[in-house]
This record gives sequence, structure tokens and C-alpha cells, in this order.
Amino acid sequence: MTYWDRKTAREQLDAKLKALEEYSASGTPKQGLIKAIREALGMSAAQLGKRTGIDQSRVSRLENAEATGQLKLSSLQKIAKGLNMRFVYGFVPETSLEAMVRGRAERIAAARLKALDHTMSLEKQELTGAERLKAMEDMIEKTIIEQPKDFWD
Repeated sequence: MTYWDRKTAREQLDAKLKALEEYSASGTPKQGLIKAIREALGMSAAQLGKRTGIDQSRVSRLENAEATGQLKLSSLQKIAKGLNMRFVYGFVPETSLEAMVRGRAERIAAARLKALDHTMSLEKQELTGAERLKAMEDMIEKTIIEQPKDFWD
């Protein structure tokens, strides 16, 4: 994938993931979504079990497993279908994907510039403040564009 392909993909994903921020901020109900939705619908565990083809005791175990984060995606999909819903899962980044890439590139560039500063100071060719800022920005952009294989190491 080229730099431009990755950049476009990040921008598109950032826009899509932005929509999940509000939802993720509200948190999951303590008892889990399955039980919260089932109870809000006025549906018993036995009724949900009948709609999904599993017995009531398994529905209760699945609800408990969801509340503790132990439920498989396939089970969530089956329960969603029984609730006449679509199952969707996602990731909500702490920052944008673009900011994550730039932050990593900044750390790499800072390490490279530190090594360069050391070499240049030994040769009595230190960069001025403005030169250093320009060099840093250039290194960040170069690192983002080239994204070396060890970028995330």
C-alpha cells in the first residue's frame, strides 16, 4: 500500500470511527447489552432462547459471559439475530488514526534528530532553533511518507 493509499484509508476510517465516540463514552450497561435489551423489550430469557434456538439456561450463561467479556462473537451474532438486530463491533481509537501515525513518526524523528544533533555538535555544526524545528518537521513528514517496516516496533 502506498503512502497515499494508507493516508486515504486512515482518513476514511477516522471519519467512520468518529461516529462511535459518543456511543463508547456512554459505556455498556453493567448487566451487559443482551440482558438490558431483552429486559427493555419485555422478553424473557426463555423467549429469547426460543427465538435463537438455544435453551433458557444457556441464554442466562451467555448474558453472564457478555457482562464479564467472555462471550464469543459468533454467540453475539446469534443473540442479535434473535433480538431482530444486527450485531456490530468496533474499535474506538483514543486519538485519530492520523494522530497515532504522526505521533509515532514524531518519536522516530526525535530519536533520529538526537543522534544527528550529537554528530553535528561533535563537528561544531549545531543547528539553530529554527533549523532544528524545520529538520524535525521534514523528518516527521519523511518518516510518515516512507513508513519503514520497523515503524511500529
